[in-house]
Amino acid sequence: MQKASKLLAVILVVLLSACADPKTLERMGLITTVGYDVTEDGEILATIVLLHIDPEAPQNTAILSAKAATSKGARNKADLKSPKKLQSGQLRVALFSEEVVKLGLINLADTLARDPSISDLTYLAVVEGSANKLLNQKNDKFADISQLVYKELDQNIKGETIPSSTLQETMHDYYSDGVDPILPTLKAENGEIEITGMALINKDRMVGKINPTEAFYLKLINDRYEAGSVELIISKDGFNIIHDVEDVKKLALVMDTIVSKSDMKLISKENLQFELKIELKTRLLEINQTLDIKDPKNLKLLEKKLSDKVRKDVEALIAKTQEVGSDPFGFGEVYRKSVRKSKLTSEKWHEMYPQSKVDVDIQFEILRTGVVE
Repeated sequence: MQKASKLLAVILVVLLSACADPKTLERMGLITTVGYDVTEDGEILATIVLLHIDPEAPQNTAILSAKAATSKGARNKADLKSPKKLQSGQLRVALFSEEVVKLGLINLADTLARDPSISDLTYLAVVEGSANKLLNQKNDKFADISQLVYKELDQNIKGETIPSSTLQETMHDYYSDGVDPILPTLKAENGEIEITGMALINKDRMVGKINPTEAFYLKLINDRYEAGSVELIISKDGFNIIHDVEDVKKLALVMDTIVSKSDMKLISKENLQFELKIELKTRLLEINQTLDIKDPKNLKLLEKKLSDKVRKDVEALIAKTQEVGSDPFGFGEVYRKSVRKSKLTSEKWHEMYPQSKVDVDIQFEILRTGVVE
């Protein structure tokens, strides 16, 4: 009986193995990056970067392009050009041209989100210009342009230079009434990829852009900093500068090892007024003038000027987002949670947000200093 049972088990294993579709790495075209553009006739141009798992291949990546009325249709056409079956399980970055995002992001993003093989942690980004041209350009230092894009986004997000924008976060913000998604913007020039800031989105359409410094303030409001670095420019009036360089009209300071927390409250639903408090503690890493930081007067004045600078910049950023009708901070969510039975919808909040008032309070403290020029 024992021998019969073992024999039956072996037969079942053999039969089940024969029915399975073998998916060895050598037979799979692993998609690492995909880019989307809009053609002149309104179709979707998909650019796909494949990773080769073949030591005999002349290059470790290949790039395929195809166009169709839908992204899946373009993917099917790209499959016809590939010697290996395309697989999305290794997708790390999805790029969208500005033209695509201005027309509407959600159809393409939702298609990615519905694919069970694609990770929710896939990064999304907007390309200034053509995603196809960006992925097809050559870089002397990086043979795989898709890895360059991924690592550049990954290290700047983990290094807290820019806010995170994964597929999961983008879909969450899109379906949440009271907050809009944000995506980093990329520019390609002479083989180099540069993060130029963040795209402001109303629902799923791009309505504006902010620069990297404004992206720092955006993250300062939305998240707790535990690292990060930023350069700020303030007036040098009132400081006791040891060796004043007359040609240098402003003080340039670099802060790092930033620790922060923010708190948003609705203080008047009738006047639609919010209070935003930000506590910011940081290390002063570098100054472009010889300033005596040990002097308490200099230190206090420095904290005050930096506090005023951050407050004015945050207020300007909020005003900019109100002007284009995008709320990446989530003031709408604060309103919805604070007002019972508000029945807030995305459309209603986008009408209300430009009329809202935000009182900004910055509590700034320099914990220690670093290198001073």
